[in-house]
Amino acid sequence: MKKLFYVLAVAMIVTACNSKDKNEPEDQTKVSFAKATYFEALGTNTVPNVEGENKDMPFCMDSVRVEAVIVTDSTLDINLYGINFSSKMPVTIDMIIPGAKYTRTAEKIILYGEGIIPTMGGNPFDRYVINALAGSITADSLVFTNSYGQYAGCTYAGKITKMAE
Repeated sequence: MKKLFYVLAVAMIVTACNSKDKNEPEDQTKVSFAKATYFEALGTNTVPNVEGENKDMPFCMDSVRVEAVIVTDSTLDINLYGINFSSKMPVTIDMIIPGAKYTRTAEKIILYGEGIIPTMGGNPFDRYVINALAGSITADSLVFTNSYGQYAGCTYAGKITKMAE
């Protein structure tokens, strides 16, 4: 009798676990790249040598979070969180590159732009006009180069951590 009870108890546990798995909703975090309008990445921002600032080597900042948000059929905003341009900069800043241009294919979003005035704290920051913006977004990465005023050839390379429609 004890063996029968034990077998029934195990069968009930297995059945309960299996039915729980079947009743759980499917993973809602999977978003089609073709439909995504929001991309979040974590990566490295690099500022090349600038006379007097990064004299001997580029300034690299790891774990920089960037969001790319599609605004219209041809523009998107790029939000950079907690960045700075040199080791001498006493604080990090949040900056938005508004109205960057893009074209889209099934596998890639091509970024480009010229003469974009970034905003910091909601205010235009024309000292660091964005020029020569070029890059791409794929299902796996967000990569772009640009110049911020005197800081030419800056790069960001990040791994996509989140996509949303």
